[in-house]
Amino acid sequence: MNKRNEILDNILTLLMYRDVPIYDKLFTENVGNSTMDSLFELMPQFELEDWMKKSFQEELVHKNYVGIDNNGNLFIKDDGKEFKRKGGYSATDKKENQENVIREKTIEKFRYDKIAFWLSILAIGISILGLVLDK
Repeated sequence: MNKRNEILDNILTLLMYRDVPIYDKLFTENVGNSTMDSLFELMPQFELEDWMKKSFQEELVHKNYVGIDNNGNLFIKDDGKEFKRKGGYSATDKKENQENVIREKTIEKFRYDKIAFWLSILAIGISILGLVLDK
């Protein structure tokens, strides 16, 4: 999975946890709010510039996966929950990889079909030549 999709997937996962009361309580006690900065405090493996965080937020809001309340906190919308249940960004990456493999295999098959085609033409030519020379 590419890094961008991994980050977006993690953001959606964290916001889904906010919908579960016990996790929301832990989240609120340990982090406080659910702004992009506070979400990235929970993901220390990603060190991002502020403009990158804003870009992630804008993308998720634009796709209607995430909303922003009056206090500036993020929350996951029904579209985001459904997208995440279907596999989220990791499923998108997996599908892309599968399509690339299929495309490569198809091209490879055409190469072999082309070779087989020319071999059959050559065999027909040799057969006709054999018939002509036999007479």
